[in-house]
Amino acid sequence: MASVTYLRSIANNTPYTLTVIDGENRSHSLAIGAQHAWNGSLAVPWIGKSSENHKALRLILGPAAGTSIWLYQDYWQPAHEDAIKQLTASTMEYASEEAVEVPGDNRNGGNKNLIISLVNRQFTLYMA
Repeated sequence: MASVTYLRSIANNTPYTLTVIDGENRSHSLAIGAQHAWNGSLAVPWIGKSSENHKALRLILGPAAGTSIWLYQDYWQPAHEDAIKQLTASTMEYASEEAVEVPGDNRNGGNKNLIISLVNRQFTLYMA
């Protein structure tokens, strides 16, 4: 049986405000200021096919909110591992070959912390 991942904290270690939009409940969004953190409970949505793209969490960062990072829990790739993946793109596409697992403790569900940093002008995510 699949395990759900809950983000219990999001640390925004960038010089930009981070906006998080919950694709399953678009009226639920939050803004995390530069060099600030959010604490609470946010489920990472399951996605297993392209028709579910709308469910992903959208992280918007950068000058003029120019970068979107899509965050989701992959139901199938790899199966039974509950991997959290990210895709940096203007639109979410489950089948994209650009989607990668978030570095760190991203598998097996449970309570996790997400850390977002800016390294060499690239946004990086890390799960702890």
